[in-house]
Amino acid sequence: MRNLSSDVAMLAVIAAAYAVLTLVLAPISFYAVQVRVADALLALSVLMGPPTILGTTLGCFIANMLGPFGVVDALGGSAANLIATAIAWKLRDRPLLALGQMPVTVSLIVSAYLYQLFNQPFLITFVYILIGSVIAIDVIGFALLKAVERVYRGQVS
Repeated sequence: MRNLSSDVAMLAVIAAAYAVLTLVLAPISFYAVQVRVADALLALSVLMGPPTILGTTLGCFIANMLGPFGVVDALGGSAANLIATAIAWKLRDRPLLALGQMPVTVSLIVSAYLYQLFNQPFLITFVYILIGSVIAIDVIGFALLKAVERVYRGQVS
């Protein structure tokens, strides 16, 4: 059975991992053409729910505040993660649909505010971000989800 202290600990670990991965891999984590490897952690929301939802949201906020675009990217990116992972948690009984919507959701939101900030062509930006998000969430994230699932399922009653 899960308890509050283990959920808070998991949230903190995920937030820290997300922020560190994003900042260490900054050259490929920001701008329109990106593969944000930390987004692989979003896939864990299908399995772990609220700690992952809040952890990836907080981790994104921290990383983006320290990134090149500041508060707008921190608010927009963390909102994108919050929405995508919350939808995934609701769709957890259909994990392929849950994982499939995350890159689209994140890409739509991020493309929208990059368009507003830098007047980048929305559709082109959306496609570039979508490609990177599919790699991070649906390829790397799916593999991570399956690996963690083997361990996690045995610990949760």
